[in-house]
Amino acid sequence: MKQGKNKQKKSKKPTNEIARILQDKENNKKLDWHNFNFLENLLIFCTLPERIAPQESGVAFRITVDCQDKCLCILFGIDRRDDPLIREQALKRPDYMSLYINENLCICTIIEMKGTNRNSNDNGIEQILTFRDYLKNEIDKHLTTKLKIKYQGILLTPYNASVPLERIKKEASNGFIILPIQYDKKAELYNYISRLNKFTDKYKHQEITQSAPLFIEELLTKKALPKRINAVPYTKSSNNAEKEGICIDYLLSDDGDYLTLFSNRDSILIDIKGNELNKEPYQKKIEEELNILNLIQRLRIEFK
Repeated sequence: MKQGKNKQKKSKKPTNEIARILQDKENNKKLDWHNFNFLENLLIFCTLPERIAPQESGVAFRITVDCQDKCLCILFGIDRRDDPLIREQALKRPDYMSLYINENLCICTIIEMKGTNRNSNDNGIEQILTFRDYLKNEIDKHLTTKLKIKYQGILLTPYNASVPLERIKKEASNGFIILPIQYDKKAELYNYISRLNKFTDKYKHQEITQSAPLFIEELLTKKALPKRINAVPYTKSSNNAEKEGICIDYLLSDDGDYLTLFSNRDSILIDIKGNELNKEPYQKKIEEELNILNLIQRLRIEFK
């Protein structure tokens, strides 16, 4: 019986080497600072396949994208305590960040979950601001400025928490909005990460009918490879985490079809590799979804 079970497990392992790389990632999601820069580590290892944050400090949340919305929505886990995304110990870091893109908007919402401790909630503001500055700096160094990214924050606490409203008002007067949300159950944050908030907005809980994820959303959240397959044509070095831009491979099929996403301050290139018969359908599907988001024109994305 044990031998039969072992054979069954082995048969599920992909036979293609590139597909095996992705499967092995499930057992090791440790950040790779030798080969990848900050943004690459964020996109490869920190995306969450489900937009759900378990309870912490008495609060929890989910993001359920409305079935009427044509958008891309990704949740990132930022506070990796044993394997931090921000390695400078003096810098504070928040819990999560969402990326929301539709045909008109691109919003990064930094989310910090806190309990009832007043000092802790003051620190929550600092965690949001510090990560905003760090992320903006990295994006300015590595990516095109054609996509106008908006930044905002959410401080999620229980009902009986003491919220630092004066500090939130001060940041609002400087042009940065942090929305305080108080809720004791699992908050639904879709309506608050898919629009630009005012700090005076009030949370209203709403049940939302889930949309089907885009193909490119599935790629970005579940198919990023933790190794580069062939980076030399794009980065000139397959072992340089300090290069400009990002270069990430995404698995397209268990047969080993994959694409390379390369982006720097000047251009964005998608290069599809594998079975020649599969290239055109993949490109057509990706182009259709990028057009829904108005990204091909906005960012001048090219296919190779």
